[in-house]
Amino acid sequence: MSDGQGALAGGLSYLAVGRETTFGTGVTCTAGIDFLSANFKLTKENKIIEQIERSRTNSKYLTLSRKVEGELEFYYAPLQDSHNFILQNAFGGTITSATATGETVGGGAMAHTFKIGSMDQSYPSLSFNMRKGGSSGGKVFEYSGMRVGEIEFAAEIDEALKINSSFIGKDVTLTTNDVEGSLTVSSAPYLTFVNGRFSIENTFGSLTSSAFWHVQSVNISINNNLQSDASSRRLGSDTLVVLPPGLAQIEMKCKMRFDTTTAWTAMINATQLYGQVEFLGNTISGSIARQGIKFNFQNLRITDHGDPEVSDPSGIITSEITFAALRDDSSSTGYALEAVVTNNKASYA
Repeated sequence: MSDGQGALAGGLSYLAVGRETTFGTGVTCTAGIDFLSANFKLTKENKIIEQIERSRTNSKYLTLSRKVEGELEFYYAPLQDSHNFILQNAFGGTITSATATGETVGGGAMAHTFKIGSMDQSYPSLSFNMRKGGSSGGKVFEYSGMRVGEIEFAAEIDEALKINSSFIGKDVTLTTNDVEGSLTVSSAPYLTFVNGRFSIENTFGSLTSSAFWHVQSVNISINNNLQSDASSRRLGSDTLVVLPPGLAQIEMKCKMRFDTTTAWTAMINATQLYGQVEFLGNTISGSIARQGIKFNFQNLRITDHGDPEVSDPSGIITSEITFAALRDDSSSTGYALEAVVTNNKASYA
């Protein structure tokens, strides 16, 4: 068969995730993930030598560093291991697990608190096994040393909670290790805007499920600023040797109807605000608790109050407010952002 003569169906592809205990040492991937789009790729850097060679054309070519990158978009489900493995890597810190608040004796609901850290815990990186195409003719690639560079949680009207994430990795190999037969994928429903809440208050203790802003969309983003330039490489290898995170930049945006100057005043006065964004799903089997995810912020500052443009005589005036999430340094346990996932998994240790 000539190159390009066949056709592979994208819908028959799969993606599986595994947690590495040593950065760059690949592991078997069995946590499957249903996704909207996935773009994992290898680029081999190159350089054409431009020099005087008694000709108008070049003849010298160098191959340089390997660059492994990926982008992944999917709907988030709290019961899905693969989703929480990615969440764990994106936060990069410790995870503490405890019985969910209000759970009855014998119930299986657990609350897992994800903290921001330096990606130096028990599982510092991820492996991905991806088949591009179906079982007949599809090509399998194994990616190792993958870390989340950026992640965004996006929610809006008439949509489920969506994650957009980008990765930088160490290496990739073309393989025949097809793992479709051992994948585990939860059939749990996703989290929608209907059971979402966006709360902002002047103290953390004032945050409740009954007090909230009326927003139409919210986006929470973390940029880990992974260091993947020449300083993370070495002579004698074309792959990354280390991939340390830089300072985490955390931001939140929301879109809402413009009817008060609360955000304007908070921006002018540099007011420290506290925030909580929560999405709840179905009740967990054998429990009274609902699956879900909650984002807690201890030090939000409004950097742009979203001064609205008035241009549509028939439209509703709206504004997009931007928050910077900073660490609360008033105590040793202060943080910028933590995520609390409620599901039926005992632990992520």
